[in-house]
Amino acid sequence: MKNFGILRARGVAVKTAVVTAAMVAAGSANAALPDWATDIGEDLSGAVTDSAALVGPVVALSIVSVIVIKLIKRFSSKI
Repeated sequence: MKNFGILRARGVAVKTAVVTAAMVAAGSANAALPDWATDIGEDLSGAVTDSAALVGPVVALSIVSVIVIKLIKRFSSKI
């Protein structure tokens, strides 16, 4: 039973080392993406930005319209 604490501490150290090694390996794997993958990421980013620019004003106008209609209903009943 005396060795349990020592073994547990070593187990934690081993797990930490394994996780650290996996993270380093994943980081280096991400750095070596092919050109086509990088291009797809940039194209997708551009498409999302363009879509947000087109849809954003419509969503904002819809929200403002709903708020104005609710306020008109609320205050017109008090007149």
